[in-house]
Amino acid sequence: MIDEIKEHWNGISDSQWYRSLRSSEKIDALFAEPERAFHPEVMRLIRTHTPVLKDMRVLLPSSRDNHAAFAFALMGAVVTSADISERQLENAEKIAKERGLDIRFVCDDTMTLSNIGDDTYDLVYTSNGTLSWINDLESMYRNFARVLKKGGMLIQYDIHPFTRPFSCEAYKAPQIVKSYHDVLPHLHWRIQDLLNEQVRAGFMVTELAELPAVDASFWYTYQELQTKTEQELKNINDPKENPMAALPAWIAFVSKKQ
Repeated sequence: MIDEIKEHWNGISDSQWYRSLRSSEKIDALFAEPERAFHPEVMRLIRTHTPVLKDMRVLLPSSRDNHAAFAFALMGAVVTSADISERQLENAEKIAKERGLDIRFVCDDTMTLSNIGDDTYDLVYTSNGTLSWINDLESMYRNFARVLKKGGMLIQYDIHPFTRPFSCEAYKAPQIVKSYHDVLPHLHWRIQDLLNEQVRAGFMVTELAELPAVDASFWYTYQELQTKTEQELKNINDPKENPMAALPAWIAFVSKKQ
């Protein structure tokens, strides 16, 4: 399965969507305002629970587009970016070198982190789209705890499990497509799965946030967005216009290694 995942991500790393995320316009904007890499509420959580980022050792497993890795480095952290896809890392490393960012890039499996040392990091951060690729939560959280220093923080931001039973079609009435409890085959983990495995791994959950979507990219693919008018997207996150927006789009956990 790991080989298939690696092949998938290497294959899409140069897709139109990922190329758009590496455009000069996007990277210039990110370097001008690193906070753009995060949902506003996630940025608040980072500032609240890790207020001094300068010289903090930060690990980003499943780093994907690496916008968060760039942002942490710009804010003064000592950053390690880890991903299963060599191609994603190559693309990110090229940007980092061109822009003068000192980031360590490591090809690694988020569930094992076999190339990452014990008790090394102050913060582990994972971003949206990570959890639906994880088939062993116990191993992932155990290794997050292993690489963190005692008292180190884990911040995760991902799709809210409450959206999974629905088709999530914008501007349409909610349509149920599966049970909330059907984790397999798509690895749609429930909140209880995520919380319980964190606790078993030795984490204390210090804050949980349930967040709305902030733009239309939650509702449409990159290709679909190219066909939408400004008027069509104007009220996309208003639940009176788009019923599915009444549910939280994202969930964020802040946990501390005991």
